[in-house]
Amino acid sequence: MLETRRACLKAAADKPDGDMAVQKNNDLTNTTEEPSDTTRKLTKAEKRALERRARRQKRYETVKELYQRGVSKSEIARRLNINWRTVSKYIRIDECPIYAGCRSGSSLLAPYMDYMTKRWDEGCHNATQIWHEIRELGFGGARRTVGDWATKKRKSMESSVSDRMSRKIAPWSASRAAWLLVKQKEELTEEDKQALERMKEADEKITEAYDLGQRFTGMIRERRPESLLPWLEDAAKSRISALKGFANGIKQDLAAVTNALSLPWSNGQTEGQVNRLKLIKRQMYGRANFDLLRNRVLGGPVIWNPG
Repeated sequence: MLETRRACLKAAADKPDGDMAVQKNNDLTNTTEEPSDTTRKLTKAEKRALERRARRQKRYETVKELYQRGVSKSEIARRLNINWRTVSKYIRIDECPIYAGCRSGSSLLAPYMDYMTKRWDEGCHNATQIWHEIRELGFGGARRTVGDWATKKRKSMESSVSDRMSRKIAPWSASRAAWLLVKQKEELTEEDKQALERMKEADEKITEAYDLGQRFTGMIRERRPESLLPWLEDAAKSRISALKGFANGIKQDLAAVTNALSLPWSNGQTEGQVNRLKLIKRQMYGRANFDLLRNRVLGGPVIWNPG
């Protein structure tokens, strides 16, 4: 029945909107993806670039300090042994310039990446706040560098969540969903119960199939042969063709099914011996005659090997 009802199988796999919202929030909280080049060790060239950047930042701050104290541009240039044009430029701008070769934000931020990632995971997503904090740890770069890093983090998180949300949900298999209709209610997990309710909402026939399935399996477990005929009548009246066919098959072998429900004996031993005979026969298929088969079946001990 379920193999022809893909909507029910899809409904069993789908999570409710609330669960998806919780998953989205968890993704936003737990996503800590970061390009691998931010945690690798710095090369010698990158270390030298960082050292030059630190010296330039210190020189820039010294120029600003001297000029605020009233020292002339030419005197500042003489004291620091730099060009007066550089002094004029430093005085005009609000942040130390980043030149070619020093624009790698990951290189500048690498010494502080562990701290920044830790603060981000703690919930501080304010780039300005993180910038102020790492400046106290010795970072000499601009706020823009931290801002670019934070923007990449947000985009990475949004992309990760979007991928999860847009990922197609694979429907359950028919055999997996069928167990929900025949298992005892107390054996169902909370997830199973929710999946069953979604299946019932997706197709009204699922409720009818569930009732018939529960009645049939209960009759088998409790060995109630008197319930068999009423069940067959209800199954034949149902709107589910698969259950009608199942009921017709039972009617054709009604005596055997009734005995199975009422008598304590079983033909399981006979079926087991038949299976053993077939196994031995197939092992020697096409390579021996009936005499050898008879000797193998009757001559050796019956060995039970559950593996």
